[in-house]
Amino acid sequence: MRYRITEVSGWFIVSVSGKAENNEPLKVKYLFKRWLAEKGMRVIVNLQEIEELGVWEMGLLTSFKKEMDQRAGTLRICHIDPSLKGYFQKDRFTEQFEIYLDLESAMEGRKVEPHEW
Repeated sequence: MRYRITEVSGWFIVSVSGKAENNEPLKVKYLFKRWLAEKGMRVIVNLQEIEELGVWEMGLLTSFKKEMDQRAGTLRICHIDPSLKGYFQKDRFTEQFEIYLDLESAMEGRKVEPHEW
């Protein structure tokens, strides 16, 4: 999986692309040590370019959440494929993460409800 980090209006946008592997949590830890080390930072994970959202990708998102919780930061996720809506409703994913339709709504704080995907 590849990561591209940009800063826009006080938000760090992490755009991920490709397919996750079993070592993604270690890559996320490295990202936070190297690039996203500040306390209280605001991060949006943009999933628009991932190939699939499987077990390793879910581990990636959980790793992001863990790192952000340790830094008392804000984590938002955008561009989740609507075909996966049922999976997230069963898994309580929507209770653990702030999910937004697209990057613009994530930056503005216009949250989307699962039935709106």
